[in-house]
Amino acid sequence: MWQWENLAKELATADHTEYGTLTLATPDGDHQVVPGTSMTFQSVRPGEHTTPHTHSWWHLYFVRTGSGVLVFDETEESVKVSSDDIMLIPAWHVHHFENNESGVDLLLLNMSNLPQLADLHNKFSKECVSADAQNEQQ
Repeated sequence: MWQWENLAKELATADHTEYGTLTLATPDGDHQVVPGTSMTFQSVRPGEHTTPHTHSWWHLYFVRTGSGVLVFDETEESVKVSSDDIMLIPAWHVHHFENNESGVDLLLLNMSNLPQLADLHNKFSKECVSADAQNEQQ
């Protein structure tokens, strides 16, 4: 069990990296909370976005707080997300999150099969350049 009061304190002091802010662990420190599955909080600060990327594992995201946009970069489809929404991102779908709100982090709880794929030596990922970034480079 992870009590929100304790998690909130840890999140407040954690480094807010783009791909994970706080990974949940079992009492012995293992990051596989159930066999083959990990759970990580990811925080996207106001006005920021994650880098478009793709990988060999799936994600199941739960929006804890805030709102933003999930973008599937290959199709340029975007979906508004907000508190209590749940999203499944299949493996190998290029995606990123944007937080265009002011004052509130987009806080996502992310479940994935990353540990399973790492055990199988099938952990592959790639950062991708969005169409907007390509246009800026030209």
